[in-house]
Amino acid sequence: MDEFSYADPSAWEEWQAEYRFGALFIFPPAGMIEPIDALRRTYDPVSASYCQAHISLSEPLAGPLTSELCSELRAALSSIAPFELHYGPLRTFPPYPGVTYAIQPESDFFRLRSVIHATSPFRNVPLTRKDRAPHLTIAEFISWERTEELYHALNGKVPEGTFLCGSIEYAVPNRDFYFERVLTLPLGG
Repeated sequence: MDEFSYADPSAWEEWQAEYRFGALFIFPPAGMIEPIDALRRTYDPVSASYCQAHISLSEPLAGPLTSELCSELRAALSSIAPFELHYGPLRTFPPYPGVTYAIQPESDFFRLRSVIHATSPFRNVPLTRKDRAPHLTIAEFISWERTEELYHALNGKVPEGTFLCGSIEYAVPNRDFYFERVLTLPLGG
């Protein structure tokens, strides 16, 4: 495996710098991701400009993902069998503004997150989002008034779906702070 290249974060906003070395995500498959991306571009173009529709799985990595660390992640992920994930219905996360898809089953997601965060790339990374329910964001950089408006306008009117989560992906922001998928890590043996 080639080592990954990482952008210089000096031109980014302060909060973006913690993502320099990327993170692990679940992306809906082709055929499902496109309508969600369209919702994101329509209702939150700022979020859409950072990344495709995704379910955040890990905290940002504190350092580069080396071949050795990647091998450890692959070994850990081999113990997790692929599982189905359902996105929908819509939900909000008070006190944070935004409209998201709920993700079920949460237990499989949290088990996967726990296995990942027990590996070396995350040993010294605090799990600050450990109690945050898994979700797929439609709009997050909006006001509370816009949150209520969008939730009522979209609830029951946007596509929902179920897909097999058979892999996760490592994505790293480029110099424009757009997350590019650079590595797919399969689940199971």
